[in-house]
Amino acid sequence: MLPAFPAARRCCLVALIAAAALVAPQAYAEGLLAKVQQKGVLVIGTSNDAPLSYIDSTTKKAAGVLPDILREFLKRQNIKASIEVVAMPFASLIPAVQSDRIDLMGDAMYIRPARQKVMDFTDVVFYNPESLDVAKGNPLNLHSLADLCGHSAGSYEGTVYIDMLKKASAACAAGKPIDLKQYPTIQNVFADLAAGRLDAAVVDGSLSAYALKQNPSLGFELVGDYQPEDKVGTGCAFAVAKGDTNFVEAFNKTYAAMKADGTAAKLFEKWGLTPTGFFLNP
Repeated sequence: MLPAFPAARRCCLVALIAAAALVAPQAYAEGLLAKVQQKGVLVIGTSNDAPLSYIDSTTKKAAGVLPDILREFLKRQNIKASIEVVAMPFASLIPAVQSDRIDLMGDAMYIRPARQKVMDFTDVVFYNPESLDVAKGNPLNLHSLADLCGHSAGSYEGTVYIDMLKKASAACAAGKPIDLKQYPTIQNVFADLAAGRLDAAVVDGSLSAYALKQNPSLGFELVGDYQPEDKVGTGCAFAVAKGDTNFVEAFNKTYAAMKADGTAAKLFEKWGLTPTGFFLNP
């Protein structure tokens, strides 16, 4: 109930409250861009996976193609701000945005209806189909998810790859399920695969290719004839707190221009993600 103000003042107060109610959603929607401009810092979360989004061990700064895309976006928005990165398990990225620990989910995350209920996603930044990784030479002759029945296979927690493996395992013959193993990070997956403790891994194709490029002695390979389940469905995007439509709209418009003028392709090429059309086109 409103305090006992004179009628004229009560009318004015009611009008102000109504106006504030109309303005509030827009003010909230502009929150992140305004916050970054004011503080000069954009805090992103990453599961620390090169070459997509990670912390450089030497500079301790955000590195990878995704931070570079964000830097170019901020530049084109005339916002002078640095990018601060916080490393965490993949499954913690969305809760970290919701709890305001980070401003933006700055890793490679697939757009999924369940995630869209709690986060607002930008348009697709790039496509990142999964790869099937096996021991060098593919001694077990594994070429599809169906081939994994009776073998051990793994991925890292919080990814859709775990669901894919569970679905494939459910279709296996009785007594021959997939021995599913879940890991905190993709680095843990690569370590067990390289050590022979895991028969196969289903992980991000870009991360697998980059890992092998950096260290060919890891002792595993990508299965060349493996067919991704759904490339169109592997579109990855940035995600912000629900309701921050201003950031999403600004990014979408700017990134469309970056793709049109070739800037996005140059950034992907810089990080060895070639052919760039494979990652940028459905």
